[in-house]
Amino acid sequence: MVKSLRSATAVYAAGATGILFSDEAFALSERNGFWRRNRLLEMRRADTGEQGKILFYDTKQGYIKNGYLAARWFLRDAKDNNAVTNIDTGLLNLLYGLQEWARIAGKPNPLITVNSAYRTPRRNASIEGASRNSLHIQGRAVDITMRGIGLKQLADMAAHFNAGGIGLYGSFVHLDTGRIRNWRGR
Repeated sequence: MVKSLRSATAVYAAGATGILFSDEAFALSERNGFWRRNRLLEMRRADTGEQGKILFYDTKQGYIKNGYLAARWFLRDAKDNNAVTNIDTGLLNLLYGLQEWARIAGKPNPLITVNSAYRTPRRNASIEGASRNSLHIQGRAVDITMRGIGLKQLADMAAHFNAGGIGLYGSFVHLDTGRIRNWRGR
């Protein structure tokens, strides 16, 4: 997945209209080592108010077990007895990619707010409009916002990573690592 995500880092500058996509930026992203850095996520949970920084990948060690476990816990189903499941590392990389992209573009503190991540099948079934086979159940989907980035812009950024599905809703963006598709939700 990093290979497909790497090609999507052809971005850099923040302009009057927001983050710009430019052909020249790929060279810059390679020069600044976008994917050769430690991967740190700065996130907040909307439902519990928890906030944290999670280092899940180290350039010398690879994926860090304690960091991955911290990410699993952070993305748990807090509304169903704090149930935990495995989280797709591709999803963590996508979140990192979006956040790092915003940092490179000069956005100060692009904190990710997680509205929903893993859902137990029981809780997912209780959510109006949720797909019965939702990737939230598999630990492969999140619903997020990002400080300093509009929802449409966040969805557009995510599309450049070719990592999976993108749903643009009125108050969040759904991201998953399923097949590539886009939709507008209510």
